[in-house]
Amino acid sequence: MTKPSDDDSVIADATGSVGCIRLNRASALNALGIAFCEAIDNAVVRFERDPQIKVIHVSSMLRHFCAGADIAEMSTMTHAQAKSSGFVGCVRELAKAKKPVVVAVNGIAAGGGCELVEMCDVVVAAESARFMHPEITLAAMSGAGGIQRFARVAGKHVAMDAMLTGRALTASEAHAVGLVSRVVPDDELLAISMQVAERIAGFSGPVARRIKATINATQPGIEQGLVDEMNAFQQCFAEPDFREGLEAFLQKRKPEFRMN
Repeated sequence: MTKPSDDDSVIADATGSVGCIRLNRASALNALGIAFCEAIDNAVVRFERDPQIKVIHVSSMLRHFCAGADIAEMSTMTHAQAKSSGFVGCVRELAKAKKPVVVAVNGIAAGGGCELVEMCDVVVAAESARFMHPEITLAAMSGAGGIQRFARVAGKHVAMDAMLTGRALTASEAHAVGLVSRVVPDDELLAISMQVAERIAGFSGPVARRIKATINATQPGIEQGLVDEMNAFQQCFAEPDFREGLEAFLQKRKPEFRMN
């Protein structure tokens, strides 16, 4: 399996019937810039089309899973550009995958990084992993389905707490509310998550895909919810508080929000 990016920010190869996608944007803690997202999406599409691959496994090669959307990149984007490009600050193809997706989460999964996790099917987390949606601290919100998927898994009140405060959930908290499938020791994360992927890959591929599709069908209304969330997120680009939040983040200072 060839690598989908020249700079090795995404490493994609196969282990038996498992297609492995390793996030490796070392310069930005796997921040989800447009080119990086495209590289991840390309890897997902390749594995979806490969008849030898039954399961996709996603992991990080860095000390954290993903720092979220690329703030520096967003800071130069206008509202019109965000709308015309359908910008959501995250990947797209992972949520469309018909094959089961297992993700191994280490360190921090923040914002768009948490949305990426929420797009997966089986979430194996290291004990030290943390899950958070800090978008509100930038006068922003999730745009790639984080609110839709988080609320459907964890329920209204946990979702409200996480999204309105930006606080991080520990791996055990995330497991308790259903965001995580299982929690494992840090040094066993990759081994156990690969065991899970290989176990699934050992079963009938068509049946595994039908099980995934049928479970996903228990979430009615999510398609319209995803559109509504994307539109609400893109509206942030037209607001001064969002610009202030981005500038404050880049300047490493406390933002001064003025909108009521």
